[in-house]
Amino acid sequence: MDGPVPVEVPVGIRAIRWSTVPAERTVLVVVHNVTTVTRLLDVLPAFENDFRIQLVFSSSGSDPFQHGLRSLLDELGAITIPWSQARQEKFDLVLSASHHGGLGDITGPTVIFSHGIGYTKYSPGNRKPETGNRQTFGLSPQWVLYDGEPVAEAFVLSHEEQLTRLIAAAPAAAEKAVIAGDPCYDRILASVDYRDRYRKALNSSDRTVVMVSSTWWSNSLLGSWPDFLRGLLSELPIDRYQVIAALHPNVRHGHSPLQINTWLADCLRSGLILLPEIDGWRAGLIAADLICGDHGSVTGYGAALRKPTVLAAFGDEDVATGSPISLLGATAPRLTTHRPLLPQIRAALDDHDPGRYAEVADLVTSVPGESLARLRTLFYSVLNLPEPQHEPPVGPIPAPVISADPTRIATRVRYELNREARLARLVRYPAEVWRPTGGLRADDPADTHLSCPDDYPIRSLRTSAAILTSEDDVVGANRRAIRALLGDQRSVVTTPVGDRIELSGPGCPPEVHASVVYAWLNQGHALGELAPTITVELGGQRYELDVTLR
Repeated sequence: MDGPVPVEVPVGIRAIRWSTVPAERTVLVVVHNVTTVTRLLDVLPAFENDFRIQLVFSSSGSDPFQHGLRSLLDELGAITIPWSQARQEKFDLVLSASHHGGLGDITGPTVIFSHGIGYTKYSPGNRKPETGNRQTFGLSPQWVLYDGEPVAEAFVLSHEEQLTRLIAAAPAAAEKAVIAGDPCYDRILASVDYRDRYRKALNSSDRTVVMVSSTWWSNSLLGSWPDFLRGLLSELPIDRYQVIAALHPNVRHGHSPLQINTWLADCLRSGLILLPEIDGWRAGLIAADLICGDHGSVTGYGAALRKPTVLAAFGDEDVATGSPISLLGATAPRLTTHRPLLPQIRAALDDHDPGRYAEVADLVTSVPGESLARLRTLFYSVLNLPEPQHEPPVGPIPAPVISADPTRIATRVRYELNREARLARLVRYPAEVWRPTGGLRADDPADTHLSCPDDYPIRSLRTSAAILTSEDDVVGANRRAIRALLGDQRSVVTTPVGDRIELSGPGCPPEVHASVVYAWLNQGHALGELAPTITVELGGQRYELDVTLR
């Protein structure tokens, strides 16, 4: 018989053994859910450029948040094997960003990381009966010991304070602890100089970017204050503020992305950007001017960047004493439901002291900028291979791809017109979240009107709009409205009686042109007197518009 005789081994492993490059070591990457994948992606560059190493992925399926995991691994192009097959093999190194999920069934030296900003939460339902004190998830005996022996070859800690807690809780495991910093935080630090890149990707312009961060579970921001995003959007003028949100993967994949998009449909139509879950939240943190969060790791990372940070929720009972998140909870101001949000947001920005969160930042890592190098040294020591000579890569994160279209927002527009100065001041709010049933509030003053895309899905907004905008020359059903045909930095506006006027000017959003026309006519001025130019003040910027009768 020609060629080697096949042996009975798991399918995925067989493909590797019969493939092109004869790797010397096989590393099993254990992925429990999408959250753990995000952390493991930070450490896998330690193996770049090394043909001696073959990576294989597997999941025990024990985690309840399985949705999205397989599709993410397929998108990454990872080789996966069933857990039943992984249990039959012997691996040279096993990597996991969680302490549970059947790791004891796998043969091979295991290195375990946290999948957040250190070890910050208490183990659910785990109390020492003699003291009543709760133990920390990932640092207590039930997670790090089995029959009194460490369950891993190495427990990776990001800071010395975690070692202190580990020694106090499970001293037998402390000999396996390795202080190797925080690879996620290092990537964020490597990206902060590219803030303009991320703001450009988000189409932030000169607006104040408010980032909302929610972890998962009922005491999270989204769980305890579901209407927070809607309320925030309703109060913030869209030309001065941009709202972006990072949701914990367990939120998306526990309820499903479809369900989240359904719950937040009006918010998404009102300008909310949900950040991509792999790197989008990190780009959002760097782009943001203010973080509104809870006790999740993303909020902690934002504070560690010395950003203005406020808490819209906080699970005090779940947060481990001595952790950076515990310190954040004791330091950050908290929003209240009993007052309007905009003044609280302004106060957080105006009163911010960059030194407020210095101690939080100090607890994130003991070795800033060194994590991947230290981890690579650890991995290759376990693999019993010489470490590669090239420098491990720690570069800026990629900019997110965002497809939000600001021209598609239905807006409630308040105006102030000064005819003598030929100046129109406009302030715009998302109309759909301003009043869930649509239309204008009964107490809105006469200097307020509704502008809406002519194909907006909320009928009551379309039919009550004073202005309908479109990129197509369609008449539509609401013939009482001013109509605006939008182009690139220009628009053609048609009044209900058929008069037409063209407005153009660099930088000014074309969907606001018709609001200038509406304000002019609503104060009783002749349309022809609007030409030849008028200045528009919007979001703190001024734009010169050329006006031509057609």
